[in-house]
Amino acid sequence: MIKSAGNDIIDLRIINIERTKDARFYTKFITGTEIALYSQPQLASLPFECFVWMLWSVKESIYKFMQRHNSNLIFSPSKIVVQQISAPADLKRSKTPAITEAKGFEKQACYCSTVTFGQDTFYSRSIIDPNSIFTAINNADDFENVYYGVEQVEHNEPEFQSKAVRQFILKRLGHILNMEPLRIIKNTSGCPVLYNDAGEINIPVSLTHHGYYVAYTFFFEG
Repeated sequence: MIKSAGNDIIDLRIINIERTKDARFYTKFITGTEIALYSQPQLASLPFECFVWMLWSVKESIYKFMQRHNSNLIFSPSKIVVQQISAPADLKRSKTPAITEAKGFEKQACYCSTVTFGQDTFYSRSIIDPNSIFTAINNADDFENVYYGVEQVEHNEPEFQSKAVRQFILKRLGHILNMEPLRIIKNTSGCPVLYNDAGEINIPVSLTHHGYYVAYTFFFEG
């Protein structure tokens, strides 16, 4: 089992819905077999634009997960194939944004996917509300040791987003590890890596931001 982390956040308030529904757009990264999944009765209440961006977030998350172990990996979303999707038992999505910090997804209403990328199989958990889609990935169908957080921010400038998501995750990690100072530095592949004054800490982290949302995921057995 590869130890890594991958996640993605979509701010649905800033997407172009008409463009999203255009086959010339979504077929660039969604295969025919994946589009067929949308016809499942359990997904009937999920708007098509949410379906499209959920699949994008799954594929982006897997790329982040694997890039940590393959610095030469090229993002090819059509090669990352969602094989099946199950909807949450309660399809009534929250009317409020998914702003939360938690460990595991047992208490969350999630869309769960099984995904293949070459010979590897991955599993996803996606939380969808009217304003956002948040996805986390693991290469085992077990999210017990996956920590995550989603937060709204005041500004959508990249520099502000980047600073905000680092402060967000470091506050949580500092509390869990009881360790300071902590910092996150990107490695030569562009992956975020956790450090303290003694050096690198072997806890894979993943950061994401889009629009007015920032989110983190990390894998920690402790």
